[in-house]
Amino acid sequence: MRIVLHEMRKIWNLKIVLVLALLCALYYLIFLSVHIDYFRTNHSQTEEVDYAAELVKRYGPTLEADEYAEFVRETREKLKAEMEAYIRSSPVFAAAGIHSFEDYERVYEKTDRTEAEDKAVWALLGEEAGFVRFRLQALEKIEASYHNFTEIVLPRMLEDAANEKERDRIAAVMETEEYRNIMEWWVYDNTIAYTLDLAVLSVLAVLVLVSPLVVGDRARKVHLLQYSAKEGRRILGKQLAAVLLSAFLLTTLLLAVFGAIYSKNGTWVFFDSGLTSFLNDSVFWFGVTYGQYVLLYVGLLYILCLGTAAMAFMLSMHSRNQITLILKLIPLFAALAFFCVLVFRQMFGLNNILYRWTMIPGIEPAVCVFVCMIGVAAALRLVRREQKTDVADGT
Repeated sequence: MRIVLHEMRKIWNLKIVLVLALLCALYYLIFLSVHIDYFRTNHSQTEEVDYAAELVKRYGPTLEADEYAEFVRETREKLKAEMEAYIRSSPVFAAAGIHSFEDYERVYEKTDRTEAEDKAVWALLGEEAGFVRFRLQALEKIEASYHNFTEIVLPRMLEDAANEKERDRIAAVMETEEYRNIMEWWVYDNTIAYTLDLAVLSVLAVLVLVSPLVVGDRARKVHLLQYSAKEGRRILGKQLAAVLLSAFLLTTLLLAVFGAIYSKNGTWVFFDSGLTSFLNDSVFWFGVTYGQYVLLYVGLLYILCLGTAAMAFMLSMHSRNQITLILKLIPLFAALAFFCVLVFRQMFGLNNILYRWTMIPGIEPAVCVFVCMIGVAAALRLVRREQKTDVADGT
């Protein structure tokens, strides 16, 4: 273990740590920050997410028919009263001939509004009025989603199903009313976009961290000295262990830092909400909740990063210098980034790319584990082969 820790100290040298810090900071500013800074900043996205969160806090992770009717009725009455009060208090509406909520809605639907009417319409869409018309628009969106999902979306999906397994799954969702889960599409879309970018960053960071270890020894011909001693031949195995442990620690650090940053979005209110939802407009193979989805993602990211570290270790062993190694790492990173898209984009969904290619439900974790096992097994085999290499053949 002492040798493993020594090799880990070589991996986590100050120069590499500073490079990783700069890399992560730049990547966050260019890619990840978008999912934080621009989440819930547009109308009526903000209001839709707020209403979904209110529904979860009020009724729990699922929404029954009577609860839906109660929420819509009470919210509509509240919004209507708020709009009526604002219309009566502002002369801009009287100038446009608007004296009630009904008058406003009639003008709102017009395509050829006068300047006075246009000014009145935008008054209820503005911040001074508390974006009340956007809130009504969000409520109408929820109403449309509630009815359209069962009357249009699910029947259309059933009609377009590619095989019997898809038809059975969609039919089960309709029969069990699993679609009553409260899972907002904006929340789900933002989460998978953020986690996908984080997966790509994690793969890149692991490659940067662990790749220089072995190639540095190779460039200085240190491995030839190691081959001359029995204990020295075992160091390669210790280095592989150090590489895998370092990848695990780095992944943990990235998840802790960027997970904490993402928590500012406040999406954990949906932790127990199933992903298959009338608000999410999607069907998933399993009754997985938002929280379970995130935990599965974390597990698969660890597996993927360990496989990445093993592959980087092998490339490092077959590289004479840093430049040669970098030329080999670029296509590997491109392939792994594409693999992240295949695995984490709509994972467990009927539209996941891997599923569409293979028609095997839930294939994403299996493929991820397979890639990791292949990488680690190949690295172990290479270590055993190197331990038997003749010193005269070492390069």
